Amino acid sequence: TSCGDCVEKCPRRVPSEFNVGLDKRKAIYLPFPQAVPRKMTVDEENCLYLTAREKGRCRLCEQVCQAGAIDFEQKKRISRLKVGAIVLATGFDPYDPTPLKEYGYGQIANVITGLEYERLISASGPTGGELRRPSDGKVPNILAFIQCVGSRDVHYNPYCSSVCCMHATKEAILANEHYPDLKSAIFYTDVRAVGKRFQEYITRARQEYGVAFIRGRPGKITEDPETRNPIIWYDETILTEAEDPVRRATSMEVGLVVLCQALIPHGSHREITEKLGLELDEAGFVDIPDKLSRPVDTNVPGIFACGFCQAPQDIPDSVIQSSGVAARVAELLSS
Repeated sequence: TSCGDCVEKCPRRVPSEFNVGLDKRKAIYLPFPQAVPRKMTVDEENCLYLTAREKGRCRLCEQVCQAGAIDFEQKKRISRLKVGAIVLATGFDPYDPTPLKEYGYGQIANVITGLEYERLISASGPTGGELRRPSDGKVPNILAFIQCVGSRDVHYNPYCSSVCCMHATKEAILANEHYPDLKSAIFYTDVRAVGKRFQEYITRARQEYGVAFIRGRPGKITEDPETRNPIIWYDETILTEAEDPVRRATSMEVGLVVLCQALIPHGSHREITEKLGLELDEAGFVDIPDKLSRPVDTNVPGIFACGFCQAPQDIPDSVIQSSGVAARVAELLSS
């Protein structure tokens, strides 16, 4: 019924996955605001009753539910379905930047990931849409986005994650719309704006919002012990018309750093593809044998793949592929 009485009474609080640990949720909760179906779910690993199975322990949610919608006596069951086609759309996970020690993630309070930034700036996030520094709750004066964290790097993920340049640009514009006095900088390797009107959007960010695009990959990030401001150390590449590019070592002190990390196949991806007998490419994505004439057909007849499980791509491209998959499945089932 989604009335929320059970959530209010639940005494157990754990870190929220949807808000990437920035706040807490109850052991019975709505997974995210737009969840379909809009139903509460019980976290088996953290529910006081389910973790102990002690008679009479907790079960407050069950007691206050006037609709009788909570049933702790339900059993898991395995269903077998005979289907005519399978569509793989497992999505992606953001790469954990912790191993990249040079960026200080997890060590420097005001270095966060792109997903953490998304939740901070969202009206439904833990701060109600206010961009606040983790260290002191203040609005940063300078915001820096660092591209290709864990991607385009032979030591981690050699491929381009495709969406990060436009994502960072959008987030920088969003920050400046919220806080007109805030300055934003994007540290990039190459700006890859290949979609329709993408380059116009980049130009708009520069000219209308004053977003600085700095060509250079930071070598390390340190912290000012007094202000808790991150200090970005990098080699800036200066492009000139008269001579070859010039590189110079420099630094920038900012209020908040956002790491735009690589996007990798979902954690369940490899297990599922192994069970289905699908071939993967060198980066771990589903290999499509005939990309030109059958761009969603895998090596196994009747199994199709779309979206990020094929390769890094944005939402419009994923929607186009999913439409193609729907057409292929309809063709197969009607034959």
